[in-house]
Amino acid sequence: MGSDYIHVFSPITIRGVEYKNRVELAPTSPKFTSKEGYLTKEHIDYFRAAARGGTAIITLGNCSVDIAHAQDEPRQVGLDNDDYLMGMGRFVDMCDRYGAIGSMEINHAGLDALYDFNGVPAIGPTSFILEREILRAKLAGREPVPAIEMTIDMIHAVQRMYIEAAYRCKRSGMKMCLVHGGHTNLIGQFSSPLYNRRKDEYGGSLENRARFAIEILDGIRNRCGQDFVIEFRISADEMHPDGMHFDETKEYMQMLDEKIDIVNVSCGIHTERKYFRYWSPNMYMSDMVNVPYARELKKILKCKINTVAGICNLDNAERIISEGWADFVSMARPLMADPEMVRKYAFNKPEEVRPCARCDYCSRRINGIRTVGCGINPMLGRESEFRDGNLPPAPDKKKVVVIGAGPAGMVASIVLSKRGHDVTLFEKENDIGGHLEEAASMDIKIHMRRYRDYIKRQTRNQVADIRTGTCATPELLKELNPDALVVAVGASHCMPEIPGIDLPHVHWAADAEMGRCETGDNIAVIGGGWLGIECAFTQTEKNAKVSLFSRRPNLAGIKAADELLSRIKEKGAAVFPSHRLDEILPDRIICTNLNTGERIEHECDTVLISAGMRPRIEEVEKFRHVLPETEVYICGDAKQPRTVPDAVIDGFNAAVNI
Repeated sequence: MGSDYIHVFSPITIRGVEYKNRVELAPTSPKFTSKEGYLTKEHIDYFRAAARGGTAIITLGNCSVDIAHAQDEPRQVGLDNDDYLMGMGRFVDMCDRYGAIGSMEINHAGLDALYDFNGVPAIGPTSFILEREILRAKLAGREPVPAIEMTIDMIHAVQRMYIEAAYRCKRSGMKMCLVHGGHTNLIGQFSSPLYNRRKDEYGGSLENRARFAIEILDGIRNRCGQDFVIEFRISADEMHPDGMHFDETKEYMQMLDEKIDIVNVSCGIHTERKYFRYWSPNMYMSDMVNVPYARELKKILKCKINTVAGICNLDNAERIISEGWADFVSMARPLMADPEMVRKYAFNKPEEVRPCARCDYCSRRINGIRTVGCGINPMLGRESEFRDGNLPPAPDKKKVVVIGAGPAGMVASIVLSKRGHDVTLFEKENDIGGHLEEAASMDIKIHMRRYRDYIKRQTRNQVADIRTGTCATPELLKELNPDALVVAVGASHCMPEIPGIDLPHVHWAADAEMGRCETGDNIAVIGGGWLGIECAFTQTEKNAKVSLFSRRPNLAGIKAADELLSRIKEKGAAVFPSHRLDEILPDRIICTNLNTGERIEHECDTVLISAGMRPRIEEVEKFRHVLPETEVYICGDAKQPRTVPDAVIDGFNAAVNI
């Protein structure tokens, strides 16, 4: 019997190419290529997971048409010469095995190409020094390098690079490619008034700004023929005040309509950080953020519509397609969190899908000098170690005790049980969850709540012996006589040792988030990290007067928390960076301005403390030597207070090592 998701699983044929369902793996760059951009077995195996899981279109992300001069991130896939064809063909063979259609996102970074990688100035429609180049130059200890304005000959040369890259896709056996025209990469830079200040036939009017893209698309069609599917990614609205907005995008797309087969509807730009969230929604944003743009384009275009960003599951997808808002949906992080998602929905088992928490661990990885990873799917990026997504069975069945049922302990218990070990999980509280409960407490953090509910459900389903309301002790362990021990006892919140910290109106910030304490109308939040900013936001939503104090000189820069910071300021909250809390009185606090040394008094009726966490070292030490020390694994916040993803990966690694 088929699934309930009949629209998602309805095949569609374009130019003779049949797509078995309507789901595309949105372009990602896992960083497994060789230094020169050649596809490796690891790279292909990373994409194999989603292909095996039933996804119809598998798209390699950010493949460079000029790998020698236009990289904007390390280890991009190269497309600029025939040496790359062999690896591309292996990728196609992998997709063919699973009935998926392979595709590559062909791109040129333009103004945002990295001088430090490429050794030559970036090029673009107009000479610019981007904000990101200024930052990179500062970090590298050099002067910013202005981008070069492209001559007409340079324009034609780069257009040929796009065309030949698409043709290499076809020669390798691909039936389609995705031309990146959005997010202010080079094509988007030409179409956008933000970066195109030219006075010739490639600048000025929309017709002129569209010329670069039109000539590329016409060239690809002529070179690749009528049996090749062209998908084209756009930013429906760049969101930047000086960028391209949706009214103009609609005109632009009507110019391109006959030249493409699918338009991939995204938003935002990547050249300025504050606009990232429109193409990679953060944890505080709702589902399906770009669907309204896709829905409007569906009304006026003949080509097929694909929509991306914030499509978290096939319930979203079924609604989008059944309502006629789009023909395809693209997902990146949800399919990274669970590459088997499509298959699980085909079996009508959505409750088994591991939901993306939007923790942004994947971005933290690839924006550093790391390969891709996922904070809730520790097997992602380790496909060569865990073939076909399978955990290695335990060579010897062992009795294992896990102490603590927070994220590290729950994941460890699940993985140990799946591998065949006999697991007993102790949790001193009356329910499992640990600090994941606080992490998921905000009303708007629906994605973290979905993950919390999933991992608690999996723990209850997979672990036979869960003992809540029970404190593990060394004596109890001696009775159980386990072969291995996972210590995931977590961390305790820090309360500064200052006068007044014990007053009744002073609380740990997470207690206010969880509704465990009463709060007043005039609240001082102490601490400008994640918890402090989230707590300040929650209290402003309750219409309290909120003041946020932090030792940090600059609270901005905590990625998604930047958005909350802007929103609490809009609600009238006062923010005091570089301020140290010195004393709490019944009706006010006393702080020191760390820049000036001035002491200030601030009236309030509630003080909420967010001063970090400390590992429960005393608890850990109780258990460190109860077994041979190599068989005791310290995980999660008990080792070092960090994030939910760090705890999940700690627990997983311990469990696969036992």
